Amino acid sequence: MVITIIISIQNIIEYLLFIVGLISSYVIGANNNATSLGILFATNAIKRRYAYILNMVSILVGVVLGSLTMLHSVYGVVYGNSLYVAIGIFTSLSSSIITFYYLNKSGIPSSLSQTFYPSIAILTLISHGFIELDWVKFWVIVSSWVISPIVAIGFSLLLYLTLNKVVSAETRIIKQITIYKNLILFSSAFTSFIVGANAIGIIVSSALLSAPAYLVIPLYGISAALGVLTSQRIAIRVGFRITKLGYLGASSALIGSNVINEIFTILGIPLSITQTIIGGIVGLSFRSFTSDVRKQVIQIFRSWATSPIFAIILSLAIFGVIKSILGL
Repeated sequence: MVITIIISIQNIIEYLLFIVGLISSYVIGANNNATSLGILFATNAIKRRYAYILNMVSILVGVVLGSLTMLHSVYGVVYGNSLYVAIGIFTSLSSSIITFYYLNKSGIPSSLSQTFYPSIAILTLISHGFIELDWVKFWVIVSSWVISPIVAIGFSLLLYLTLNKVVSAETRIIKQITIYKNLILFSSAFTSFIVGANAIGIIVSSALLSAPAYLVIPLYGISAALGVLTSQRIAIRVGFRITKLGYLGASSALIGSNVINEIFTILGIPLSITQTIIGGIVGLSFRSFTSDVRKQVIQIFRSWATSPIFAIILSLAIFGVIKSILGL
């Protein structure tokens, strides 16, 4: 009888986890895709309806194909008592997406990775051995939050200098315009692909506890693609900010930072896509260190300081409530 009740409770938690994963994919698709959609809006590289289609297809492909290397970014990294693991992942994902959503709306760039992993780490420490965490993997992930923006700064600047020589060598104006347009289209599609592969990949891995990959991957991909349709407002603001770097500068920042993101994704390492892209923007902005650059750097540190703390506090509260309700 007791075993039957425990199994029923676990099934409910897993069902809720699947639903939260769908919602999280939608929110990430709306928020993290604002940069890639925004650069198309700001430059008028293609008509808006085609901009949506390009981004929706790119993020869907990112989830379906790119996220395959991320399947063990949560599933298998967090283990232990199956009921407690389900509660822990559900709690961490719920608190992370709430924190992610409200911090980004407040102007503080946040990342799912920076909120989820500190939350699950704290829950592991207070679970009295019911939840276990691969701590080596955890510290590799934490290191990526520092390493990826720094590497993106240098690589984006190097890419800009290289592309600038290529474009400058072309004397035909029409040809130059074509190069700019293709760079913008590629940088936008690449960014959407990375969002699907890495950020949604974390959510997909979390949900593998509740459903098989063949069900989770396409449904979460569709949810993320639908989220793209609601990112117009923030996309316009972000797009015009990044295009202050110039068409070549904006493309270099996005492509350069996303090359770094893709390397980490192939290695199966979750990272902060937002922070890496900001690193790329900062790298291009170093051409003239303005107040806007200082603001971007301050935003990175604000995110590092606030995101994990907010998520941890919220996850402890949710975890405590669930334990009390279930009498655990």
